Amino acid sequence: MGTFGFARSGALDIVTHHLHAAHAKWDRLTASDYAVVKTARDLVSAVATRYSLPHDQAKRDVETWLRDVGR
Repeated sequence: MGTFGFARSGALDIVTHHLHAAHAKWDRLTASDYAVVKTARDLVSAVATRYSLPHDQAKRDVETWLRDVGR
């Protein structure tokens, strides 16, 4: 299992498959941000950076979002 207990595919499949949902949730992330996301950890880093959030808060936000989209 990968980050947060999800499959090693991490956030890449989530972001690719649910791009509209991800963009609706994090509209400050750019196409370039999504292009470099390979894991949930990468998504956490991108969210933390774009939203000026502490890492722990970004991690909780991503975990919640992943659960909401069924991952």
